[in-house]
This record gives sequence, C-alpha cells and structure tokens, in this order.
Amino acid sequence: MVTRRQFLKQLGLGMVAGAAGLPLTSSPIFGTPCQDSPELPLRVALLADSHLPNANIKSGQASRLAAAVAEINAHNPRVDLVFLAGDLTDNGDTETLWLGKEILASLHAPCWLVPGEKDYPADSYSLWEDIFGDSTFSFTHQGVHFCGLNTTVHNPATGRKFFEFSRPQYHRLARELGHISPEVPLLVISHAPLYRLFQPWQWWTEQAESLYDLLSPRENVFLFHGHVHQNITLQHQNLTFQGLRSTAWPLPDVRVGFKTLQPSPLEIGNPTGCGWMLLTINGKGDMIIKDQV
Repeated sequence: MVTRRQFLKQLGLGMVAGAAGLPLTSSPIFGTPCQDSPELPLRVALLADSHLPNANIKSGQASRLAAAVAEINAHNPRVDLVFLAGDLTDNGDTETLWLGKEILASLHAPCWLVPGEKDYPADSYSLWEDIFGDSTFSFTHQGVHFCGLNTTVHNPATGRKFFEFSRPQYHRLARELGHISPEVPLLVISHAPLYRLFQPWQWWTEQAESLYDLLSPRENVFLFHGHVHQNITLQHQNLTFQGLRSTAWPLPDVRVGFKTLQPSPLEIGNPTGCGWMLLTINGKGDMIIKDQV
C-alpha cells in the first residue's frame, strides 16, 4: 500500500511528466478523461472476458456485460476510467465486435480495451483494429501511468494462438518508460497473465520474464489481466499481478485444484462469481481494490 506522502509526491512527478509533453499514444474508445484535481480520488473500473457469442443483444453474455456497464454508470461516487482486458467476444466476427462496441458505448466514463485471443477470427488479424483502432495504449492521468499491452499472437499458417511479450514490445516499452520517473505508479493491462500461472490451460505469457527486469526499478507496478476468469493475486518483488473476473462465466482457481482440461461454459452452468473490479486511489494516497460480484 502506498502512503499518502509517497502518493502525493508521485502525483506531482506525474503532472510534471505530462507538462513536459509526454505523448498520449492512444485515445480511449469512448469519451475523454476529465481533468480533475489530482487531490481527488481516482476510480478505475476493470472488466474482462465478456465472451459475447454472437450479435444477439439478448444473449446471456451480452446481458451480463450490459449489467456490468450499468453498475459502473450507477456507481456513486462516479467511475473515472474504464478498462477491458480482452476477450470481448468469443469468435471475433464483425457483427459481434460491433455489438460489444455498442454496449460499451453506453459507458459514462472513457474506456480503453486490449484484445484477447478470442477477439481475432482465424482469417483476419486486422478486424479488431478496423473497429476499435489501436490494440495498445499508453498515457498518464492524475499522476498514474496506464499501459495496455497486446500480447496475443496468431499464426495463420498453423491456426495457433498464443501469448508473447516480444522483443519489439520490450524495446518500445523501455523507450516509453525512460521518460517517466520510477516513482510514478504504473498500471499495466493485458489479456493473459504476464507470468507462468498454469501452462496446461495456456495461463501464461512467453518471454514475460523480460518484463520483470524492465519494471524492477519502479516503485509501484500493478499488472491487471483477464483470461483466468478469477480474482487471483500474486506478489513478486515490486510487481503485483491481479487477475480479473469474467462477466460471462467463472473458471476454477487452479491454485486449489484443477483438471488437465479446462471446463467448458456448459459444464460450469450458472455464472455465479462473475463481476468486475473497482480500483480506488483515494485522497490519502491508498490503492484499494474491491471486487464487484
């Protein structure tokens, strides 16, 4: 937990970085961040894995995503920023991606997204970008730096999809962070976990270890990810990894027992345990994470 003194110092450093012309490399899909005083609390909503199956707005998955959006809009005090950590859809086709965009367009706060492996159809790797624009983002807001990574890799020759933190991504992020003080809090959003949680279910990202060296000089790093459909937390040195619940259906927590094969949604049945997460950085400088189930 960050102390008030530390956080206020970080806020000052962050505002200086912004004043120096730190580029906003990606705009939100919807809305514009408000420019409130950095003394005020910052509230961030985090969503993941809505897995819209088709363009039917009455499907269970679409209804649950819409319900989460309504909860975020109704939250009092209001939510300032929203992030979705991939797998908006379950097959990445044009009509379903547009439905996802339509549902998210009703958010009252600006929203950024990164894609998951389910958001790319087998025959197209550009459809996401055609509809949503950049698949990554990077910006500083109220003394906190936010960074979205797209680690999904699709090999059209084999049809294989996997997750990788590539060398080009490493060098790009290294250049970017070189302009930001190590004391500025960093929030990273990706789809898959940026560590090796459980390989049989593809709950890991190749070459993620190179990221640790890059982030080791920084004081406060929070890495939020989807894909696991679970509130799973791991602390590694200065890095806090935080898994997000799905809005569609839960998956078992592999830390307390698992099967070799991941269960299907039909096997899971009732989507109890779904939800979203609220991160509050309050006036005292504390970072508080709360499940919204």
